[in-house]
Amino acid sequence: MSDKFKALNAPSAVVKNADKLLKPTSYDIRAYVGEPGDFFNEKAVLTPEAVRTVGTILACQEFVLKSGVRMSLKKGDTIVIGYDNGPTSRALAEAMAEGIISQGVNVYDIGVSSSGQVYQNQNQLAAKAHVQITRSHVEVTTNGAKFGISTQGVHTYLLEQMNTFLKEGYQIRDLDSSEYGKVTDKKQEGRDIYFLKMKDIYKKYFNQRDNSMVAVNLFGGTGLMYKDLFLDILGKDTLILGEDTDVNSGHVLADPTRKEMLAKVTGVGKALEKGMRVHSFDLDADRGSLTEGSEALTTSGTGHYLGDALAFMLADYKMKIALPALRKALEDLKINTTNMKAIEAIANTFYIDARYTGAVKQYVESMGGKTVFHPKGHSLWKETITENMKLMSALAGFDTIEAFVQATGYRDLQIEASLHFFSTDTKDGIPRDDAVENIFILEQIIDALGIKKLSDYFAGVPKRFTTKEIRTVAASNEQKDSITADAVAVLRNLFTIKGGCGITEFEGQIRVDFADGFIMYGMSNTSPKLTFMTEGNTEEMRNNALAFVLALHNSLKKQYGDKEPMDLSENDFFVTDSTYNMPEPDKITLSSRQADEFVKYCGFDKDVLDF
Repeated sequence: MSDKFKALNAPSAVVKNADKLLKPTSYDIRAYVGEPGDFFNEKAVLTPEAVRTVGTILACQEFVLKSGVRMSLKKGDTIVIGYDNGPTSRALAEAMAEGIISQGVNVYDIGVSSSGQVYQNQNQLAAKAHVQITRSHVEVTTNGAKFGISTQGVHTYLLEQMNTFLKEGYQIRDLDSSEYGKVTDKKQEGRDIYFLKMKDIYKKYFNQRDNSMVAVNLFGGTGLMYKDLFLDILGKDTLILGEDTDVNSGHVLADPTRKEMLAKVTGVGKALEKGMRVHSFDLDADRGSLTEGSEALTTSGTGHYLGDALAFMLADYKMKIALPALRKALEDLKINTTNMKAIEAIANTFYIDARYTGAVKQYVESMGGKTVFHPKGHSLWKETITENMKLMSALAGFDTIEAFVQATGYRDLQIEASLHFFSTDTKDGIPRDDAVENIFILEQIIDALGIKKLSDYFAGVPKRFTTKEIRTVAASNEQKDSITADAVAVLRNLFTIKGGCGITEFEGQIRVDFADGFIMYGMSNTSPKLTFMTEGNTEEMRNNALAFVLALHNSLKKQYGDKEPMDLSENDFFVTDSTYNMPEPDKITLSSRQADEFVKYCGFDKDVLDF
């Protein structure tokens, strides 16, 4: 019997907030949930009603991919749902499940779990899709959801299709309750099968290794669910930190990029003083940083390694170990020369995040590798890597990625500056950003590269002086969009006229590479924040470039009536790091000495500086 249909008829408050819920510039959902003690109030955007509606749409909409392929969930399909340990996450996950089952799609509830487990359980439990409810690393007043069908993440233009579905009230399945899908408790089974896989792959290796200098900072997030896994694989004496950290109090955020947050975790400082390597997670454990050295958490100290630092290690491993091993495997399989060269051309490509130091590009290319700038967004990176794995598999004569991986043992490794580290799975070859598993992978890479101390290793790679990614609030999303659009246009025009520069634009943002450094200006796709960073081959060049960007930034904020000051709580280096010599960033203009020096360096005609 064919399905009956009816109009979506979503609550008016949900339709009103469509553009805040389902943003075509975003990789997932991230929105306001209210205040502690007053969650899901009348000002909240991400509410159980909103998420129930999103679940309904997800379970019945036919998505149209850029390739023209159509993708949808059918009655009887199954979605895995997990969530972080924030105060609103379980309620939102339950509401999401209600919307999904109303369309005849089943739900496997795996409970509090990392995003990595959610991604892996989709395959391990033979589900068709996944949903993770998480705010990741932001304040408790925000929560979010990320989801995907098969290996395709639902993001940007697909979120826009959901937005249209919601606003236009498209048709959904009109089912009797007897036809609804079922919610099945898979908490224990999901965790057991995930643990079993990790132990099967890594336990023997680490049981034969001295792990006494490894510490794991669970950061009070979903990493808490994996304490026993770390103790089993790395040994009972492994130092576990962050068990007592309350990431829902507002005192600390589980943000592995931020030194000041790591410093708030009991025991991290002492572990670093002992010379231990500390791995830290965000709330949903899909991103992880690596920290080593007693000075690592000081404002200007080195030893806190983020995406573009870890990129050196991954590039080293790919070029020196993984690629030669793949070449040998292809020779053993007697792949023809033409196809071998095509596979190698894909395998020696290293994707460059626009927030990376330019030294990574220099380093990869010095080893004979190829670099390609990639738009930011974890779903986009995974799509690219999956397509590459499909192409390599076909060129090698295999019908599936899984068969190619089993025959060659090849594992691709890529990383975003934001610490999404993508490793293709050793079983099915699908890329996942699983910070739990990535601890084991990184430690094996450290061994394979013969690294004893990370500081010694990084002393041997090209060095430039780079700011962190500066993130500061805008008065509103509308002002954020306008300021960013104008900043991009100004930088594009100025450096096009100057010539001799590399200009890369991505999702409304811009990076300009010049001989002695780079400038990047853009915005957050998940919050009302403006973002920028600069780099120079000297501290002076970095600072002069930063002053120029600040002059542009401050001028445009003034033009658009945005009086929000620089967020010095998130960017305290302005006042604590004397190497910058700019303690009042909001007051910098083109007349400031450092900005003026950069104008002279670039040879800009001051008459064309119209900001």
